[in-house]
Amino acid sequence: MKANPNVVLGPRAKATIFSRPEGNVLRLKRLCGMTTADQTGIPGVDGPSVLQVNSRRFEGAALVLESERETESAFEVSRRVGDTSLRLKTVWTACPETGILSRRDTLANTGDEPMVISRCLARAAFPSGRYEWYTQASRWCRENQGAWHPLHTGLRLTHLPGRTTEGATPYLVFRAVESGQGLAFHVLPQGNWVIRVRPHPAAGDAPLAVIELGLADEDLNMILRPGTSLNLPEILIQAVPQGLPHLAAPALHRYLLMHHFAEAKPEAPVVYNTWFDQFDALDVPRLRRQVSAAKEVGCEVFVIDAGWYGAGGPDWAAQTGDWREKTEAAFRGRMQEFAEEVRAAGLGFGLWMEPERFGSQAPVRSQHPDWFTPVGSSARIDLTRPDAYAWLRGEMARLIETYDLAWMKIDFNFALGEDASGTELYDYTRAWYRLLDDIRTAYPHTFFEGCASGALRTELAMLRHVDGHFLSDSVNPTDMVRISQGAFLRLPPGRLTRWTVVRSAGRAVPRYGKSVADSPPVTLTPKGAIWEPSETVDLNYSLCAALPGMFGLGGDLAGLEPEQRSAIAAAVAFYKRWRSFITGGVVHLLTPPEPVDHRVGWIAFQIQSPDEGTSLVFVYGLGWAGSPPPIRLRGLDAGARYRLDHGFDETEVSGEISGAELMDDGLRPSLVASPIAPENRSEVFVIRV
Repeated sequence: MKANPNVVLGPRAKATIFSRPEGNVLRLKRLCGMTTADQTGIPGVDGPSVLQVNSRRFEGAALVLESERETESAFEVSRRVGDTSLRLKTVWTACPETGILSRRDTLANTGDEPMVISRCLARAAFPSGRYEWYTQASRWCRENQGAWHPLHTGLRLTHLPGRTTEGATPYLVFRAVESGQGLAFHVLPQGNWVIRVRPHPAAGDAPLAVIELGLADEDLNMILRPGTSLNLPEILIQAVPQGLPHLAAPALHRYLLMHHFAEAKPEAPVVYNTWFDQFDALDVPRLRRQVSAAKEVGCEVFVIDAGWYGAGGPDWAAQTGDWREKTEAAFRGRMQEFAEEVRAAGLGFGLWMEPERFGSQAPVRSQHPDWFTPVGSSARIDLTRPDAYAWLRGEMARLIETYDLAWMKIDFNFALGEDASGTELYDYTRAWYRLLDDIRTAYPHTFFEGCASGALRTELAMLRHVDGHFLSDSVNPTDMVRISQGAFLRLPPGRLTRWTVVRSAGRAVPRYGKSVADSPPVTLTPKGAIWEPSETVDLNYSLCAALPGMFGLGGDLAGLEPEQRSAIAAAVAFYKRWRSFITGGVVHLLTPPEPVDHRVGWIAFQIQSPDEGTSLVFVYGLGWAGSPPPIRLRGLDAGARYRLDHGFDETEVSGEISGAELMDDGLRPSLVASPIAPENRSEVFVIRV
């Protein structure tokens, strides 16, 4: 053992400190700058973890310190779990640039007998006081909806099996009411996850606060065989400035770009997806017109969504898992010819599939019934079986090679159901991640887009195994900017695909004082995830809503008026100039998150380069919001002079202004409303030295 009484990780103000009060004891004294209650010795509170092994509970002094190793930015601790053959290794790693702390736990069976694990959660406890908790509810088209709760009776956060952000997101912000000091916890799931928060009454009137988080334990009954290990979900912990979650986002994004996405694709092609044209009704002559329009506005990939597959019949949901082309509809078995037409037009060809779901009529289910577990009317495949894994990998590879795919959209439209193996989908998820990594490595020039009924699997672990992921199935621009506010608390902007989905209503609505023939064309967009109902929209607003991420287009491009397609082409050109910057940028939320139903007010995002020299600022006025307030920027050089340009062509120069003025007095945008849809306005500003 080292004689040094303390181990300090991270910058001083946000330091994590371990102390050695006596003998063979190690205590967590501070966590990212916040004082902890690890020194209490109270059951249910004490210790860095809690385990249930062979029906016995282990915590506190039962986790016996055996070894420790300290480096400049990491601290590795190994503990024996009571009198068992289990060893719990915890590696704490601090990022000096961002102050973010990573915790990784590994449970190893070093003995000769199997052990049954029914709980293994990380724990953090805090002194008696008044606390609040910020959590996110998340469901279809209403993802990332945050709210604060007082620490009263405690809470439990979890999700539907395998749908890791349906129900709640794996994210918790904790703050002290009096001081405003706060922490954010991010769980990177390896299967189902859980976060528990509870008050502990040991301190009298003001309870202690206890957080336990990691692999879900409701149905956990995992057999850990001799010589094997369990790698538990990584947990990221960060200080939250002023206890306000949106102020912590830039540090998280910077950390993720450095440590999680350093080898990710640097940018995404501009994509057109067929779904919002006529959904699964694929009419080839109409599609040819969409290809031409997509090329005209600057798209680089043309993706065929659901409706192309299932040779056994017309029910596409029941046919999911049958990845043969339809012969009686869609391309009638000739999709390769259409793919060649798309490539001849200068676009890459893409395809939708849902690898994990198998409908009742998928032939492979009757051929290999032992591979599948029924889940409602569908089934999931057992990817832990080498033969089942090889078959599914082969099907994905066959589609990529047969159609020379530049893009594969990977959807996930059902929950995986209870896991009879007792691993809380740990084994399944690790096999699924391995499959994704395997196929991405084999086909590095294909863009793999994640989708789970939109965003119901958008968490940091999943994002490491795809090239981008849906922000939401709602393509309504106001929904998107509101949902983005919550998403950016957990996720970097450049890994999320966003959509401008429009169609023209023609010159059907007269502008005041003009005839119908002399009025501009009306642009429609869905109010949510379908066209019923729709609403009129300012096209510039719809485009600006989709730009702060990976940019995609949908709807009826071919039916737009030439001036509408010209406006889209200008936005596409702007995106192409800035997409690498957006993918590699961090976001300052210049306005705090609001619920998706709050459809009035001002929203502003500042995407900043990690070197802090350049920023894109997106400003949105919702619902007759009135004059914009000053938009105060962040992270600039106070003494530098910045040039301000705005608009997609970047030719409208607003002059130069100092960084100090932009941060103290703010940007004062003058946004012009569309006469057709005047209630919503937007603009993008380029700010550079």
